[in-house]
Amino acid sequence: MSDLTRAAADVRAAAETQQQAAVAALAPAYIPACPGAGKTHVITTRHLQSPARSLRKGRALISFTRVARDQMASRCRRAGRGDLVQAPHFIGTLDSFLWEFLVKPLRKAEPACRLLESWAGVKATVQLDRAIPLHQFPLTLDPDPDLPIKQMEAVAWDRVDYNTARILEDSPFSRIDWLDKIIETREPWLEQGYCTGHETRMLALWCLRSSRASRILPPLLSRFAEVIVDEAQDCSAADLAILELLHQAGLPLVLVGDPDQAIYAWRGAEPQALQQLAAQLTGTPVPLTGNWRSSPVICRLAATLRSGQRAPDTPVVSAEEIPVGILPTRFAARGSNHHHAPTDESVVDVFHSLAREYGIDSPDCLVTAHKYATLPGITREKSNTSPITSLAWARTVAHTATASSGDLVRACTVAVRTLLSYWFPDETGGTDRICAAHDLSASQINRTAFAFLHSLPAPHKGWAQDVWQAMKAWPAPASAAPQNTRGRLAGHPVVTKAAVTTGLWTNSVYQVKGDQADAVLLMLPDTGSIQRWATGDPATDEVLRIWYVAVTRARRLVALAVHEDETEALTRLLDRHEIRTRLV
Repeated sequence: MSDLTRAAADVRAAAETQQQAAVAALAPAYIPACPGAGKTHVITTRHLQSPARSLRKGRALISFTRVARDQMASRCRRAGRGDLVQAPHFIGTLDSFLWEFLVKPLRKAEPACRLLESWAGVKATVQLDRAIPLHQFPLTLDPDPDLPIKQMEAVAWDRVDYNTARILEDSPFSRIDWLDKIIETREPWLEQGYCTGHETRMLALWCLRSSRASRILPPLLSRFAEVIVDEAQDCSAADLAILELLHQAGLPLVLVGDPDQAIYAWRGAEPQALQQLAAQLTGTPVPLTGNWRSSPVICRLAATLRSGQRAPDTPVVSAEEIPVGILPTRFAARGSNHHHAPTDESVVDVFHSLAREYGIDSPDCLVTAHKYATLPGITREKSNTSPITSLAWARTVAHTATASSGDLVRACTVAVRTLLSYWFPDETGGTDRICAAHDLSASQINRTAFAFLHSLPAPHKGWAQDVWQAMKAWPAPASAAPQNTRGRLAGHPVVTKAAVTTGLWTNSVYQVKGDQADAVLLMLPDTGSIQRWATGDPATDEVLRIWYVAVTRARRLVALAVHEDETEALTRLLDRHEIRTRLV
């Protein structure tokens, strides 16, 4: 065996030893894991080692996305352990865990409880001097234990969409008045059994801090031997407060995460908050520092974007030394038509050509950025946008050949909501309850809604009138009872442009977190980005952590699109860290 082969084997053995230690660590425990460390493998292996017999106690595997949830469940089934996805075990999202075990047990049996993705799923309108849908107000939660429950909530006014902000500009009512009305409007919906993730967290905190904890904690502690929280750095302040209360109650927690990938500060996710909770867990942290995804160059690049000036993670399976591509770019003031300065070609096309030089095909190329507006692709729907803008977004998705299946599902949901609001104006429940009340097949109503969506003309300033005419002309169910103009959408849509077809995978950093690609192009359109990179502290600067998440999605090649007058500064910065670069 050559020295190089022996060294590679030693590196692999060391990484496997770390994983085995994480699998065997006793709860409560904290497992800090670098990108590409094989967290899902560790978590599912830990779960798969459960005895193949019925246990009185099970294990909960909690993630933040349905994709991660489905991946863990699928691995258990492929291993022939379908029992591990059934009671007493639990595999699901944090929202569903809190709902099922901390909130739902205390709710009335009738009406049936329903966890909504957002209040857009029902026809809830906040009415003062003007009417605004409830879902257009993004609510935040302060988990301070000294605050009474009625003072825990606030509206994130800086996240209110443009149209809603304009509508509110000349309202004589104060923000406090609007918040009071929002709470009042929501109350009957809570009584009907509806909740979103926000209310679920608020109710969970209230229950855990009150005498009701004696009703919900014993069944939880009896059922689960441990609860594993994956991507723990994504926990909000309220999430961490709930987990801390569960830990103090005796529920064994295993937190798996990477504080340097905390990129949801707007909902209270901060690296220091996770570290504070992790410090309460007994035992020494069990780190995973072997990177099974990225090349040595990418590991060294990533180390410049994280806190603590720690040494680069150890590349386990790759020894490839493809240099970091630096693409001098002239960024468009508006839109995403960015040009490669030396050739005046699209910077995305130049990146595509660069990837092909290294044998990387289009499906393995990712173009990403902090903001959607920087990217060549479809604008995402905002959860708190106006109904007419949501429908305009949905119509654009229906006419976009490269739209993802997830976007198509959300677009269809918007169209269903629009038609049901017009056909059944007196029905106030969610779409599932309306369809059940009128004996409407879910598959049929989805097909009808999508056909309606596809028939609409392209959005424009006066598009609401076109939508209204189409709604009146569209064939309705026999039980439909439209009433004059009720259900009519008003206002001017924020027009979403159809996606530019690049042949490459395009999405924001927030949406690709947890994914990977052979080649990644990170757009850095803001002037001063390189100065920020060189002098900022990732512990306090979320933008640097966002860039860290982006570059660590790559397996073989990272390319950076920067302002043409900043390429020299970037080259010097990476040279100081002994990172090979290539000016393209």
